[in-house]
Amino acid sequence: MNGEEPMENKAAMAGDLDQMLAERRFGDVTAMLYDDPAMAEKLARRLSSADRETRRGIINVLGRFGFDQPEAVYPFISNILHALEEDPELKSEGTCALGNLVYNYREKSEEILPILREMLDDDDSFLRQDAAGAIGNIGFKYPDLVEKDVPRLISMLYSDDEDEREAGAQALGKIGINSPELIQEIFPRLVGVLEHAKEASCGGIISAFGSLGYHNPEMVREQVGTLTRFLKSSNPVAVKNAVMALGMIGMANRELIKDALPELRKLTSSPDREISLNALVAVEGS
Repeated sequence: MNGEEPMENKAAMAGDLDQMLAERRFGDVTAMLYDDPAMAEKLARRLSSADRETRRGIINVLGRFGFDQPEAVYPFISNILHALEEDPELKSEGTCALGNLVYNYREKSEEILPILREMLDDDDSFLRQDAAGAIGNIGFKYPDLVEKDVPRLISMLYSDDEDEREAGAQALGKIGINSPELIQEIFPRLVGVLEHAKEASCGGIISAFGSLGYHNPEMVREQVGTLTRFLKSSNPVAVKNAVMALGMIGMANRELIKDALPELRKLTSSPDREISLNALVAVEGS
């Protein structure tokens, strides 16, 4: 045995994949990909011949999977870019996927930023929101690459469209986690957006408050109560970010989070390991 998969098994898997794609069973495709990351290449190759809806599904699958395992999908970014060039209708899915895939790679991030900037000024609000999200992902890891985009993202905070305001705030929040100085001046506006934001889309803003509070705790004094209320959220992402934010603020000024400690202590018993560990750190550090 040479360790290679028998040809009949490979053919069967390819057949299963084609059947799933034909039936739009993208959830099953995603599960198969997590079981066998090598399937990423097969999916990427099908972008050149699939119809639009199948391409859309493949790009979404690769984007979601690539966020968790970017190294498995990274070699096929050119396939996604080629699909976008052939069919601009796929820009929204492509923007989200690229933002998920490249944020760990500086060179690729630099390569796609011009595309994202073009989309950030598109007439389509949904594309602008997707582009903002992708730029925020890149800015979390490489804030210097997106510093010039901060003014454009700030302008989104004043949009008449609630979703666009949240998209801009979320992106700025991610950028501010590691570079709080870039968003310090617009902190009051971020506070205003958070007050009306949906719990499912406020994680970046909450995290930024923690980062700002670590460096300048007095700046966030008035927002500690809001962060404490997020500890009771039904959305686990909001809870996780609030726990981490309060922990960071507590490291800088223990007194500021004293009213949050009862809820944080309760969360040390959370079945979600990430929440329980971060809550324990926040409590013991305070």
